[in-house]
Amino acid sequence: MASWFEAPLWKMRIYASLREEVDPSTDRHYFRQRSVGYTGDLSFWKTPSPEPELAPLLIERLSMPLAPDDSICLAASTLAARIKSYFDPQQTLFVAILRAGVPLAAWLRKMLPGAEAVATSLFVGLGIDQTALAAIRADYPDRKIVFVDGWTGKGGVANELRRLEAGPLAVLSDPWGQAEFRGTRDDIFSPSACFTGPTTLGFSRTFHSDDNKPFAAYRFPDELLQASFVESWLASCPETREDTLQDKSEFRIKHESPLRLHSNEVCRALINSNPETLLFAESDSIVRAKYEFLLALAEAQKVPQRFNVSELDELNAQVACTLRLSC
Repeated sequence: MASWFEAPLWKMRIYASLREEVDPSTDRHYFRQRSVGYTGDLSFWKTPSPEPELAPLLIERLSMPLAPDDSICLAASTLAARIKSYFDPQQTLFVAILRAGVPLAAWLRKMLPGAEAVATSLFVGLGIDQTALAAIRADYPDRKIVFVDGWTGKGGVANELRRLEAGPLAVLSDPWGQAEFRGTRDDIFSPSACFTGPTTLGFSRTFHSDDNKPFAAYRFPDELLQASFVESWLASCPETREDTLQDKSEFRIKHESPLRLHSNEVCRALINSNPETLLFAESDSIVRAKYEFLLALAEAQKVPQRFNVSELDELNAQVACTLRLSC
């Protein structure tokens, strides 16, 4: 059995095993309920999360390229320069963590000529897909692996990689300083957080089924793909700049919080979990200018919002959400 397949829009090897084709809007019994949360029970990873349909506004906006001075583009330029100062692109393999790492790895591959990029899975508690990782190392024996994710939240991916001594990890936005390489410590929202499996990948979130096989994924119908999302993202790829942004001062959270924190993590909760209320540190008018995509997702799902939430300052967070989970 092949250890990988190619994501058609990204032209990137995905180290996972493909299962039968299902339709996420009708074959809902293949997916877990949005209200089911991870509690430490590893059986949670045996079923993929659901896939929402995107509102017309989001489809229109995600099809538009980013401006060259967009904060995401500037952070990516800084990140690429930092990686280049440590690793020769000709000897580097970016291993994207499915799914948020794929868009960033595609940029880094383009920004650092000679680098290669593939993708595989990592689950908190299970760690990296070890069968897939062994295949990646066998296929690219002379490459230095740099893991790539879109951003960090509370550090689930970063902590798993540290536990396995498998790093380093590179991300765009790293508010709490969890990754070895980052574009910025500012919590900047990335439109790629809105990308879903049906619209950009053609397959579901992966799930664990057999310790001796790569993690699996269901195929999605090709007609669900929105090629314009990926085309616009790739067209927005910035150049690598030698000048880098300065990191914020060191910050570590003072206490645990039940909230889902930071804008991209909140977006993912709107994609595949069950938010109860969105919380913003800033005023209504500022939030509507900065977080258009989050509000569009929230309003489509009738999730209420609160503004000027001062408690978020203690968490070094601008955006958070509470979750309505059954377990």
